[in-house]
Amino acid sequence: MNTREWIMTEKSLLDEDVDSFEDLSPEEKENLKLVMTELKGWATQSVDMVLSVMAEEGVYYDITGEPAAGHDEIREFGIGWVDAVPDFEPFIEAFVVQGNRVVNMGRISGTMTKEFFGMPATGKKFDCQYCQVAFIEKGKIKYVRDHWNLVDMYHQVGWDCATLNK
Repeated sequence: MNTREWIMTEKSLLDEDVDSFEDLSPEEKENLKLVMTELKGWATQSVDMVLSVMAEEGVYYDITGEPAAGHDEIREFGIGWVDAVPDFEPFIEAFVVQGNRVVNMGRISGTMTKEFFGMPATGKKFDCQYCQVAFIEKGKIKYVRDHWNLVDMYHQVGWDCATLNK
């Protein structure tokens, strides 16, 4: 099956207004708005926008490395991503919001133009499946975990998957 055959929407839900999600409570809409702001930060390569909705002691855990705890570590992680992939783009196909939990799924894409956490720049593009879970506390994102197909990205950008075991 072609990886795009199952796509749930042709337009990223990140482009939608939060009020268009009519089945959410007011609290859930506010929580969704926080996550949409975080995602728009990545889409515009604005680490400051990402940090604006993260709790000061928040944790950002991307499967590519150790969890980034607190604004300083999240900033360092974010700068590493946007520096290596300046055209990084999340494409959101679905949101699931329940109380203080917001899940989104879709695809992430970009071009590996610089070193990526120790891996060399290749100039090659990637486009892979992605899912994120976020927990909200006191009007800020307290915890984020990103899951995406790292092996698929390695293949697409020309890296050796054997290095994943090191």
